[in-house]
Amino acid sequence: MIGGGQSLRTVAAGATVLLILWSASGAAAEPEDNPPRFQGHAFPFTILRPAQQAPTTPLHTLSGGLTHLGRFAGKVVLLNIWATWCPPCVHELPSLEQLQAALGGDRFTVIALSVDERGAHEVLPFLDGLGLRGLPVYLDPAGRMVDSLQIRDGLLWTFVIDHRGRVLGYLKGIANWASPEADALIRHYLDRAGD
Repeated sequence: MIGGGQSLRTVAAGATVLLILWSASGAAAEPEDNPPRFQGHAFPFTILRPAQQAPTTPLHTLSGGLTHLGRFAGKVVLLNIWATWCPPCVHELPSLEQLQAALGGDRFTVIALSVDERGAHEVLPFLDGLGLRGLPVYLDPAGRMVDSLQIRDGLLWTFVIDHRGRVLGYLKGIANWASPEADALIRHYLDRAGD
């Protein structure tokens, strides 16, 4: 039988090993997986745990075609829900275009999804009036994506979807997507796209 002093040392050594293993694999790793903090004008970016599969709802293109979010597999997507009649949405659009210009390409895209009921007839002249020509805009005149994402209280929601098509988080309300903080948020998810 082991003496009391030796038993206590064994238990303490075992507890130390368990704490090191737990820190290395769990508790210490989790904060590193969290994105940098990003604050909109009213609400912070909120992480969804667990991540949810993005809807396969059809999206209309400005030229009259159909597509869906699965087409963007392999890219990180920033999905912004907006409408021409929503003043905060309109205020936010130029910063989304700036983000697209800065980071858009093979690994990332913004999708500005208009829920205007008249579709392209309403949206195209509106975009021209704002001088927005580099922002990827799609249409959801029936509001199916809003229903699929279970948006219940107004517009101006933005979702981050990873390269595997999972909704990782969202921001409610207006935000400056051309800010260094927004850039850091997107780059965080781009860095993890190879994992």
